[in-house]
Amino acid sequence: MNRVSRLDYAYAVGRVRALENYLVAKPSFLEAAEEKDLPSSLKIIFDAGQFLQGKDEILNSQQLDDFLYKEESSLWALASSLLHEKGIERIVLGVDNPAEALDLSQEMKLPFITAYLRHKIDLGNLKIFCRAKYLELSLERLEGLLSKGGFLDVNILLEHFDLSYGEIGEKLRTSAYYAAWIQATDELVEKETFVVLEREFENFLIAYLKKAKYIVFGPEPVFAYVQGKKRELQLLRLLGVGKLNEIPSEMLKQRIGETYV
Repeated sequence: MNRVSRLDYAYAVGRVRALENYLVAKPSFLEAAEEKDLPSSLKIIFDAGQFLQGKDEILNSQQLDDFLYKEESSLWALASSLLHEKGIERIVLGVDNPAEALDLSQEMKLPFITAYLRHKIDLGNLKIFCRAKYLELSLERLEGLLSKGGFLDVNILLEHFDLSYGEIGEKLRTSAYYAAWIQATDELVEKETFVVLEREFENFLIAYLKKAKYIVFGPEPVFAYVQGKKRELQLLRLLGVGKLNEIPSEMLKQRIGETYV
């Protein structure tokens, strides 16, 4: 596979560093969640960030979907223009299926991206594990749903499927996910909600991606920015759908996690 110099990414890194200044921070999403309706909420977000179109064009779910589709398409076009290797483009496009992207990342010797994908596999497995326990699925069904390639041995989950969430937490005490697991499963046991689990696992990934801000040359800052922008659009969707369905502000705020800035 042809490789390019990390120095070849000097322009790309400079470009995403400038674009990072226009990403929307968590406080703006929290403020927007408190607004009474969708147009008022979106005004706060659009004033804080940089988007293709204005708030007056988004008044219903179809317009919201169209807006997000255009933003995502623009993001993929940007990534394609900044990434010099087709392999990395494939990783960025395939990151929602990290098991498939992992082999390519390892082949290209991209340790930062490889570790991100392994974390994503682990957190995906932990989410599946929690839902499987909650739904009382069989061990055989769980085994068929888990992905390999993460830092955690899936056998840890399979061998301890019958333990309580707290007991499983002890098995994870030395892992990077212990704090997120405890917070998420405490809420799951007490309130039967997966909201904190989803939020804290996403927060873990965002915290990891922020380390790319200290990488001077290479594709990693571009990769991290793309994931950060995707997270912004996910939060915008959550906010938009919530306002359209008149979800109480406090419930929306509970779902809003950390952002890339």
